Amino acid sequence: MQFETHFMLDREHYAECFDQSMLLKGPQKPRYIFIAGLIIAGLFFLFATDVQGLLAWFFFAIAVLEYFSFKYKRPWWLTRQMMSKNSGNKITLIFDDQGIENKSVYINNQLAWQSIDNFYETDAGFMLNLHQGGQQYLSKACLDDSIQAYIQQQLSGKKQPIPSLAK
Repeated sequence: MQFETHFMLDREHYAECFDQSMLLKGPQKPRYIFIAGLIIAGLFFLFATDVQGLLAWFFFAIAVLEYFSFKYKRPWWLTRQMMSKNSGNKITLIFDDQGIENKSVYINNQLAWQSIDNFYETDAGFMLNLHQGGQQYLSKACLDDSIQAYIQQQLSGKKQPIPSLAK
């Protein structure tokens, strides 16, 4: 049995991926200790060494960048994804007995069903957790009911409750 579907790697798709990932991760805290360490290093280079101030300002800039990358996490991540070479391309997903094949202009990838440890189903899609430690998100927007049922059948027994909702 084989199913095929298509979707575009556009801003809406990336936004859905980010939102669903954050739903599973829960609230996050900024890395204050790291930011403080960068500021202290900048102050050290500015006042305690003969090194020119450029190195100190570099540390200050990294601290500011780290803060804004947390505060504006979603737009920061979306912008980085939109700058990728695969952004805007059509992606073809092929589901068969071996696994999920992902085809695009730049990437051809095969994800075996056995390489998936477990998965979470949200209202918008499936988050697959892989043996290698990575994750793969599949949006239900491009999956019809028969493909969703096929995924559930192939991954039977591997479904996990959503962590933020299980408490």
